[in-house]
Amino acid sequence: MSRNNIKIIIVFLCVLIVGGVYMYVYKPNKDTTDSLKSETESLEKKLADLQEKNKHRDEYIEKTKAYYAEFDKIVQDFPATLDQELTVMFMKGIEDSQNGEFQIPSVGLGQPKQFYTLGGADGDYVCYTQSLPISYTGNYEGVKDYIDYIMNYQYRMNISSINISYDAENDVASGSVSMNAYAIAGGGREGDTLDLDVQTGVDNMFIGGDGAAANTNFAYDADNGEVIKTTNDIKITLNKAGNDTAAGVVVSAGADNTNVTSNDNDVVKVAVQIFEEDGKNYAKYAIGDKDYTVELVGKDVKIYVKSAARVDGDDKNSVKLNITNATKLPVFVKVDGDDAVSPRFSMGSKTGTVKVY
Repeated sequence: MSRNNIKIIIVFLCVLIVGGVYMYVYKPNKDTTDSLKSETESLEKKLADLQEKNKHRDEYIEKTKAYYAEFDKIVQDFPATLDQELTVMFMKGIEDSQNGEFQIPSVGLGQPKQFYTLGGADGDYVCYTQSLPISYTGNYEGVKDYIDYIMNYQYRMNISSINISYDAENDVASGSVSMNAYAIAGGGREGDTLDLDVQTGVDNMFIGGDGAAANTNFAYDADNGEVIKTTNDIKITLNKAGNDTAAGVVVSAGADNTNVTSNDNDVVKVAVQIFEEDGKNYAKYAIGDKDYTVELVGKDVKIYVKSAARVDGDDKNSVKLNITNATKLPVFVKVDGDDAVSPRFSMGSKTGTVKVY
């Protein structure tokens, strides 16, 4: 091999060595150095930012506590659960608050649906919503009071739609409402509970409440209680309030001195208590603070409700009868002559055996 060729080979090898050193030593080290330099600059900026924030550490801690307190305060505007029994009592509360001016004959109990998750000091909170479609009857004032009731309710709710049909002749508003209820679960929150001073479960829900008899066949069933119209212990007469002959509501045990009356042109609550004292049975009927007590000598209690058709659109007089029967005596209520379109009589609460014909 000539000397020139050897020189060429040596030069070629030197080029290869220099290229290899650049590619596999210098360049990787340079890239690593540049990367570390960039990372160092980023960390230095982050460190400077954290050092600046650390100067306000106590301020941030106090603000965080305040924000969590505000968060907890807002959460209290929503219940922890949307249990159906609570919803039922909520609907009953609406009716009770409106004094008969807004009644809910039907309600749909939709299943709660999860729609959002929130973060909080005590972990995640899961948000639920429930649709509550209802149908209603009442008057226009009752509808407005119902809306106020929803807007001022202890928990946040909203009305998504409302439909109103108005009967001007009878001053009756009816329609449907779609409500939305909300709940926030989590963070150790506990749901509301019901504290009801009544027993649940009866043999037959159509003839009474707690203490009702299991037997559903009675002597008055054959003629649908017709005999009660002429043989009764208590008589309730319903007419237009302020008429020329008698009070709008008269509850009597026979004689005039037993009368308990009302001339309110409104829904009148009549309470009847059946009880035992010193081995004898009694019935006490009351309207507000006016009452009368009559001794019962038979084997049952017969109440005759003599109603009448409404006279005009201003005739609002009606009765809600609540019966508390603390005895073994069955109570039978016969309703006669009531208005077919807008009844004056409605059955309220009842305990013991109570059957309405």
